[in-house]
Amino acid sequence: MKKIIASALILASTLALSGCSTSMYDGLKSTCGEFKTGPEVKTVKVSTDLTKEPTVNFMTPLDSAKPALQTAIVVEGKGPKITGGQFVTWEYAVFSGNDKSEISKTSFNGTDSPQQMVPEKGDLCTALAGVREGSRIALLVPSEVAGTSSTGEPASQVWVFDIKKVFLPRAVGALKPAENGMPTVVRDVNGKPAVTLPKSAEPTEFKKSILIEGSGDVVKNGQTVLAHYSGYLWDGTIFDSSWENGQPATFVASETAVVPGFLKILEGAKVGSQLIAVIPPDLAYGATGNGSVPPNATLVFVVDILGIVK
Repeated sequence: MKKIIASALILASTLALSGCSTSMYDGLKSTCGEFKTGPEVKTVKVSTDLTKEPTVNFMTPLDSAKPALQTAIVVEGKGPKITGGQFVTWEYAVFSGNDKSEISKTSFNGTDSPQQMVPEKGDLCTALAGVREGSRIALLVPSEVAGTSSTGEPASQVWVFDIKKVFLPRAVGALKPAENGMPTVVRDVNGKPAVTLPKSAEPTEFKKSILIEGSGDVVKNGQTVLAHYSGYLWDGTIFDSSWENGQPATFVASETAVVPGFLKILEGAKVGSQLIAVIPPDLAYGATGNGSVPPNATLVFVVDILGIVK
């Protein structure tokens, strides 16, 4: 758990994230239940002014006999809940359970807010599952989980999080009918797609189809997009997939950042949508190819638009 929480410090970003319609989250089910509270974390007093850095007060030393994280809501937000398998942007401050000394923190002004992947299972997901965007929470990490302090003594940690933004974990919205001649897509319970391609000659023209239509913001040229994607060759071989890589990726919707065919997928798409596109070589990697993409390859992409990064 110590490593899981510490990894949040690596993925720092200075970017604020655009909104999704909260109603799109209504049908999402948590992959790791709901957070658990406990008597020890309830003794932690945290300031409630979200415009300022949090201050904490608690009797020291503070720890828990059980090696399980404890979560307490300090201020409850009104945004979508964390359900697991999604990116979250937060501010945080970390304090020693032995003496309340500050271990680490962000600036709480939006300039260094980390953007972190909350996995579909595990301690971090369980500790945050059900917490709403806009919330301030206190999280007690027992010494058995946190390990030792800088002095080598066992020490619990108190984390205070301001949950600034919760992204979609996958496309959500209205299912659209499949179009004749396009590859077909099925999805597992967590949204991961699998594609069956037609047994026909490779198309020579770009084609795009909406499989799930979301209700969020529309992607515009120049914006940065968080997306899940899988890319296929026309023989069905997967050459790249964020699903297989374990987390979504960001793309700038511009001519200089992505191939023309991928830009045509992103531009005009609504957050929450899933799209499929057939991209001929002249709008992909052409006669040179790229890595595992051979020369003159026709590509198929399935893309979930999870949010816009501003």
